[in-house]
Amino acid sequence: MKSNAELIDEAKLGDRQAFGELLTRYERAVWATAWHVLLDFHASQDVTQETFLQAHRNLSELRTPDAVGPWLLRIAWRLALRVAKARRADVPISQIDVAAPSVGELTSEQAEFIAALGQLPEHERLVTVLHYLNGHSVAEVAKLTGRPVGTVTKQLSRAVGRLKVRFEHLKSS
Repeated sequence: MKSNAELIDEAKLGDRQAFGELLTRYERAVWATAWHVLLDFHASQDVTQETFLQAHRNLSELRTPDAVGPWLLRIAWRLALRVAKARRADVPISQIDVAAPSVGELTSEQAEFIAALGQLPEHERLVTVLHYLNGHSVAEVAKLTGRPVGTVTKQLSRAVGRLKVRFEHLKSS
């Protein structure tokens, strides 16, 4: 498995397959970040796509290739906030519904889990998505994020603890 730095270098030279590998690695984390802001399945997909388009255009601005994960999440967060702001500006205040919008194809359990993921700190959300949703080993996550294995293990442990607390009410139901 190639490191993020290797993939970034290859993508800068025009290797579409290398950039595709980065997309595969981070697509779910980027989507979860957008969904946390927008609570809309299709809008989150649009933000995810735009995130990777912007990232591809601005690869030369990435100073630390091993920080590509957090960089992508910041781009997604900013884009999602921009979309959310534009939506609010288009709707008269009297028509704003305070209930969460429909999330399309997601079940309520999936939507609740994605919302919980979105509330994790960025560094924990990234390692959680890479490990549990993308199926990378802890060692692979450490390599992808440029963090020591012990740090990744601790971040995963804290994230799981936070998620357990959030879902304790499901046990008692």
